[in-house]
Amino acid sequence: MGKIKARFSVLIAPLIFVFGVSVSAAQNLSSPQVEPNQLDRVQAPNSGRDSQLANPKVSQRQAVNLAREQFAGNVRRISLVGQGNSLRYQIRMENEGKVFTVFVNANNGRVSRGS
Repeated sequence: MGKIKARFSVLIAPLIFVFGVSVSAAQNLSSPQVEPNQLDRVQAPNSGRDSQLANPKVSQRQAVNLAREQFAGNVRRISLVGQGNSLRYQIRMENEGKVFTVFVNANNGRVSRGS
């Protein structure tokens, strides 16, 4: 009986490993989702010019909620772009296979559709 277990382990273990790796790789290929806990913070834009940036009054979570009130879809990515009074969240959304951009003004919450 010990020999059977040993052969089973030698033959099956690599298959389990390969299957586990391919499932893991497939999960990494799917489009990334924005994590809910990432939405609570107000994010500064990726810019070295911090002195020119205004403090956003709208958080990421508020921006996503405002965008979802007007547009149905899953949030794929959100980033803060612009500076000063033109600071806004750029939200990439997907609905039924179509990807589109929604902008939310980070100071007043006004929502507009991108191209």
